[in-house]
Amino acid sequence: METASNRKHLREILKHLILEPEGFTPEHAASGLHSIMCGEASDAQMGGFLTALKLRGVDKEPKMIAALAREMLSNALIPYLETETKSREQFGVVADIVGTG
Repeated sequence: METASNRKHLREILKHLILEPEGFTPEHAASGLHSIMCGEASDAQMGGFLTALKLRGVDKEPKMIAALAREMLSNALIPYLETETKSREQFGVVADIVGTG
């Protein structure tokens, strides 16, 4: 598993995805998304990465989807909800169902 100290830059990951797709791993995908989510990638790199995932067909592989989902969740923010004045039953469950944040 890749750690922060040995993560590859998106440029290297994109090159690997395009030139050697058979060796592209879920860890590569997660590392690429990490670069995007941390603001390390240019707009062109982001577009290239997402397009290459689609064109190479790896966007449909369950292990790739799981790795990308784990990376997104690791960057998710847990919102603080003021619930002191209401009980859980009164407040209910809050969920973002739109997908835009």
